[in-house]
Amino acid sequence: MVRTLVLVRHGKAEKAQDDSSDLYRELTPDGRHALEIAYPRTFSLLEDYDDVNVWSSPAIRAMQTAQVVASVLGVDGIEVDQTLYDQNYDALLGQIATTPEETVVVVGHVPSLDAIASHLLGRQVRLSKGAAIALELPQPAPAAEGEAAGSTPALPSSASLLWFVDGPKSSAWGSLVSIEGEVTASAGELAAEAERFFANPDDVDALCDFRMAVRRLRSLVSFLSPWESKKQAERADKILRNLLDATARLRGIDIFSQTVLERSSFMELVRKKGLVKKVDSLVEELSAFRWKKSVLARGLGEGDLRSRFDEELDALDQALFGLDLSSANAVYDARRDAKELHYVANRLGVVLGDERAQMSQYMDEIQRDLGALCNARTNATLADEFRHSPRFRGVRADLGVAGRDQSEVVSAIVSGMRRREATDEAAVDEEDVPAETGALEESAALEADVATEAGALAEVTDPAENPEDAATGVAPEDAAPVADAAPQIPAE
Repeated sequence: MVRTLVLVRHGKAEKAQDDSSDLYRELTPDGRHALEIAYPRTFSLLEDYDDVNVWSSPAIRAMQTAQVVASVLGVDGIEVDQTLYDQNYDALLGQIATTPEETVVVVGHVPSLDAIASHLLGRQVRLSKGAAIALELPQPAPAAEGEAAGSTPALPSSASLLWFVDGPKSSAWGSLVSIEGEVTASAGELAAEAERFFANPDDVDALCDFRMAVRRLRSLVSFLSPWESKKQAERADKILRNLLDATARLRGIDIFSQTVLERSSFMELVRKKGLVKKVDSLVEELSAFRWKKSVLARGLGEGDLRSRFDEELDALDQALFGLDLSSANAVYDARRDAKELHYVANRLGVVLGDERAQMSQYMDEIQRDLGALCNARTNATLADEFRHSPRFRGVRADLGVAGRDQSEVVSAIVSGMRRREATDEAAVDEEDVPAETGALEESAALEADVATEAGALAEVTDPAENPEDAATGVAPEDAAPVADAAPQIPAE
């Protein structure tokens, strides 16, 4: 007869779509995750579980819960019992009374589990989803003289409480499950784009899409670094950074003229550093995203994620305020940070919330504006470099023209951004003018300053300084350095 009885209610399950689907309802991802985190501690309370039997209802949600229990206890098989799904209270008590097994874990449903626990303890018991209660059942007295051997033992009518553990709150791990799904999806996208690009490095679009996939994944890994396994975060960042560095020059050349002059040297670097294998191993590693132990123990609240996003957004705002547009490094860093926040807001919007998810479009607009400036500077630099190379002796004049055109585009973009910044500051100053009668004199003086500044701006405005009216005749993001070049490559 059972000596130790553990009653377990299945974990959090998905909602039934109709009456016929109840048997097939599965645990939700966060519900299963919660059990996997909580049950090792819960079932360590069993003093001796070398010989434990696990019974389960045939319902999928109960079977999945029983599988977690069996895995924790090292039990090989699970005994499926239709009685548990039918919630036949009397039949189940009869089985408990007659089984020769000493320790049984029963995974099933309420109200039958509640009724059994309440009956055996003599007081009301309610099991939440994933809860477990261990009972010590009284053993029958030795058979009296003359009593028929092998008679059916009496049904247990009382028990002692060994321990009770309430069900884990799956909401604490809901964010983890959502994030793991997004990281896995992003890693899968990188694997697909890497295969496409490595197979045909001459494909300009494949290079662009590959670098975008690398940046998206790197943005997620970087954003999640406070909660991620340090070793995994460092390894992922190193591989992803190597991929970006290795393809940076190719991307610059593509933006400049869509040439394929350095494909062979890139593929040699790919082979030398084993980048194909590194990408494959990284994708496989991130498909089983590793969190810090402290995060696995307590979960990760949406508030933590939102706070980190807000901190990075504030840092970017400060960097953009008074950004030194003449500094190529400063502009590049600001563009990179805006692009990373764009990817994070787009990918993790489900846990960041609608308000922050909507920042994705705003961040994308910022990085595109700054990207036009970065691209024009890269074009001008490459044009000057190629003009002095003997490999381009026959087109030096054209390269000189292209270089000057792109330098003018840089100047036009910078001038346009500065005018826009000055206009915005003037508008803010106008809003702050005192409205009180006693401040009329100060207000008039301030208006005069604004008018003077606006007039000065109008005098220096030149059509060639406007990105839309620059000498190239195209907007910066569409600018091509050579007249017969192919259409502009999509921005990353």
